[in-house]
Amino acid sequence: MKGMPEIKIEIAEMSKNALEMLELTHRAFMEHDVDLIAAALERENRINDLEKEATNDLVLWGRGCMEKEEKLKIALYADVVGDLELIGDYCKDILERVQMKIEEKLLFSEDAVADYNKLYGITVIALKEIISALEKDDLSLVKMVMKNQEHIDTMVDEMRSRHNQRMIEGVCTPLGCNMFLNILDFTAAIYYHVKKISRSLLKIK
Repeated sequence: MKGMPEIKIEIAEMSKNALEMLELTHRAFMEHDVDLIAAALERENRINDLEKEATNDLVLWGRGCMEKEEKLKIALYADVVGDLELIGDYCKDILERVQMKIEEKLLFSEDAVADYNKLYGITVIALKEIISALEKDDLSLVKMVMKNQEHIDTMVDEMRSRHNQRMIEGVCTPLGCNMFLNILDFTAAIYYHVKKISRSLLKIK
């Protein structure tokens, strides 16, 4: 049976694969490259394997714990594992839209791409801070994620409004508009799960 130090290493590796998948997803969007989509999906397979492994190890470790505080810690790490797996799922959702974008030869305006890049950049920075905290086993480092919280809801609402206006003006097609709004929403969902991870880690003593 693996100990908690080994399980923490698994979770840290899972977080790094989530970041790699997110970065490959962004590159696939920007570069219209189906090979990058395939590479990103390979990372998702690794995330899923690690999720099963870490969850099983946490369950086995939990069965031998009697202290309430230790059981709470295990439950919180299990939440982190679940959130990382969901980040992979949302990346996959984005990749499906990127695949359609490539197949339909859809192009987004410079303003639309700038909005996506802004939201992506904020999300990547937050995820990198989570990875640093997990790798260094210094969970206090995630305080920066909470301190630097962006008002994503307001930001995404403004981005959605601008993009709908571009559709009305004929800058983009209804299909392209809907696809782009999906990508914004999925990226925002990734950010929410990164924040949820940071809140879980801050509860671990």
